[in-house]
Order: sequence, then C-alpha cells, then structure tokens
Amino acid sequence: MKNERGVTLIEMIFSIILIGVIGIVASNVFLFSTKSVLTGNNVREATQVNRLAMDRMIREIRNVRDNKCVQTAAAADFKFVDGQNNTVEFSWAGAGAPLLRNTTDTLVGNVSSLAFTYYNNADPPVNITALPPTVCATPCAASCTATNIWSINIDLTTQSGTETMQLRSQVHPRSF
Repeated sequence: MKNERGVTLIEMIFSIILIGVIGIVASNVFLFSTKSVLTGNNVREATQVNRLAMDRMIREIRNVRDNKCVQTAAAADFKFVDGQNNTVEFSWAGAGAPLLRNTTDTLVGNVSSLAFTYYNNADPPVNITALPPTVCATPCAASCTATNIWSINIDLTTQSGTETMQLRSQVHPRSF
C-alpha cells in the first residue's frame, strides 16, 4: 500500500479558525457598508423633506397680501393672509413636535427647533423679534397699522434617525 495520509486534527482546527476569521472580517465589512447606506439614506431623506418644507414656507411667505395682513409674528408662529385671501399659519409647538401649516397640515415631523426672526428695513436691518413686530388683530382691515417687518429669517432643524439637519433662509414678502 501506498503511504496515504489524511488531514490531522490540528490542520482541521487551523482551517476552521482561518475560515471563521475570514467570515468575521467579511461580515464586518458588510455591516459597515450597510450602516453607511442607511446613514446616507437618512441624510438624503432629511435633506429632501426639510428643503420641501422650507421651500413651501418661503413661497407662501413671499405671497403675503400686503403689509397690513400679518396677524401673528412670534418666534415659532407666523400667521398672515395671502394674495388669494387665505389665512396661512406656520407653527411649531416645541421639541419633537411637527412643523404645521394651518394647525392641521404637517410640513415636516420631528422638528428640533424652528425660529422666525423678523427684521425691519433700516440700514442695516434691525432684529425686531423682541420688540415685538407690528401685527394686526384683524388682518387686512383698513384700520390696521402696517407691519414693520421687512424680511424674515427662518431657521429649521429636524431629526431623521440619528441625523440632524439644519436649514436657514431669509425671505422678503413681495408686497412689503
């Protein structure tokens, strides 16, 4: 008979350990890439949703009917009448609450912060948020005093998964 040798126990154990190490490395690479894809998706989703909400607020605030049609100008609430005589309000109730349009339509959920900052038309513009800005209890009435708001800064921060997204924009209503 020929000298036939099989695999020894030590060779078998070494092979199993080597295959296990290779498997652990491969699974870690797979898990890392999966986490990267999920993080990228969260960032993309947060960016897209925030931009849509911000774009809508900007578009509608630009269409304030005139400078007598602002009813509320608070840090987290802005209410006005637009060019089609619709009352529009953007409001936020606090940490984790959604940004609402007209108290029923959710523009974006899981908002960490929302701040409207109001400026007058001085040179340079003065922050009038603390004064407070001139508003009218019955918007667009002939007896209303025109608002002293010239432009509005909007700061919006939201959470999507573990990602925080911040957007900031300044808008000047066309009719002011």
